[in-house]
Amino acid sequence: GDCVASESSFTAASSDQQGQWKLSEDGKMLRFSMHTLGYTRTVETKGSIQKIYWSNEEEKTVQTTTSYSIPPGLVYGDIDVKPGRQPGTFDVGESGLLRVEQSSGLFGIASKMVPCGRFVLKKNTD
Repeated sequence: GDCVASESSFTAASSDQQGQWKLSEDGKMLRFSMHTLGYTRTVETKGSIQKIYWSNEEEKTVQTTTSYSIPPGLVYGDIDVKPGRQPGTFDVGESGLLRVEQSSGLFGIASKMVPCGRFVLKKNTD
């Protein structure tokens, strides 16, 4: 089926870029896809190395920066599905795993799904 995301700083509300959802063959997992604008987060770490008492060197300060990013394009969400209390219904888990497809191998021919975050389900009972 179709999957439509509301517009946010991470997603674009565009009718020509709808995602999809599909239930796994065994009926235990639901995967959805949606088009995203991408996301980058930079983490900065600072620390110091104390002077060693027998050394003549001064105390050193170390600083590193690492960036984590989700490229623009499709992001996939996986969430567990369980049979519901009533026949013909189902319940989904409270949270799931976000994944992106990453090319690998010679010339990028192969691909694999790489975890890139988690999401929390908010049920709308309207």
